Amino acid sequence: MSVTQDRPRRGVVTSRRQAVALLVATGAAIVGIVLLVVVWVGVGTRTLQASAAGEDEPCLTAYAADEAGAEVRYLVAPPQSVCSWEVDGERREVVVASAPAGLAAAGAVLAGGGILATAALVLVPRLRPAAR
Repeated sequence: MSVTQDRPRRGVVTSRRQAVALLVATGAAIVGIVLLVVVWVGVGTRTLQASAAGEDEPCLTAYAADEAGAEVRYLVAPPQSVCSWEVDGERREVVVASAPAGLAAAGAVLAGGGILATAALVLVPRLRPAAR
């Protein structure tokens, strides 16, 4: 027998169990990333819709008029957009749009866990010493 027949080549999935685990891990990562994108794009879209609709929100009116001190910022956790402006020297804030924090947390756990599991499934077999 030759050396190449005795041990598997690098980068080749050696078992069905390993292939299924790799499939599940990458699937979880993809689902988590898509979930996070949907959550944050939804917040941005609802903020733009509220701004364009000209709702009776004084902060959005001040922001649209480009008044000094009026700003809209986006938060990652919890996923939301916050409009802040000054009224009589006092800073006020109002949440314009938000998404469920649990949905964003689930997306982050799936994405992070899937990425880490995929990396472990790919790297750990390569780090093991070759069986002789």
